Amino acid sequence: MKPRILVAFASVSGNTAETARLCVQAMQHAGAEVIGPKNVRGGNASLLCGFHGVLLGAPTWGEGAHHPDFVPFDESMLDQLVPGALLAGTRAAAFGGCDRAYRHFGRAIELLEDRLLQCGAQIVQRGLKIELAHNQHSRAATSQWALDCLARITGEKSLQPYRPAMTTADVDQVMGISPQERSRRDNAGLMP
Repeated sequence: MKPRILVAFASVSGNTAETARLCVQAMQHAGAEVIGPKNVRGGNASLLCGFHGVLLGAPTWGEGAHHPDFVPFDESMLDQLVPGALLAGTRAAAFGGCDRAYRHFGRAIELLEDRLLQCGAQIVQRGLKIELAHNQHSRAATSQWALDCLARITGEKSLQPYRPAMTTADVDQVMGISPQERSRRDNAGLMP
């Protein structure tokens, strides 16, 4: 039986939407039945029910909050899914875009994981943070992250601790930025 996976997201600049598309493509290529990517803007949280696995993504907004477009969906999760923990038995992971210029780097991913746990889901691995915009290296890393999620959802791989969350150094690795390049960029005052 093919695992049934939902990939859902909210996106502002398109970065998180691209991450969602890359996850869908990688898992479909591996033979999973994948629904999505579904944009949750204005959606009802009941769409998360009935899957073996859920990958949920949203960007971090400002100093570590959900983007206003995602807040109604988050509230829907709280209102509809938490009282009965309706995602019990569902394996899940979170992803999203972020920017190191803010104090709470990529905090929306941790907020997503916390809400998924409240809804009864089991987090299978550390959330994926993509800084500002994808590049060739981060696209490959995203595809591998999605395949690892799939393997953990199906039980082919053991679950990975999801805390501590990805650090800026971890994200540099995903983005293909060496410590030397990061140092050069920081000293020159360049953006990520």
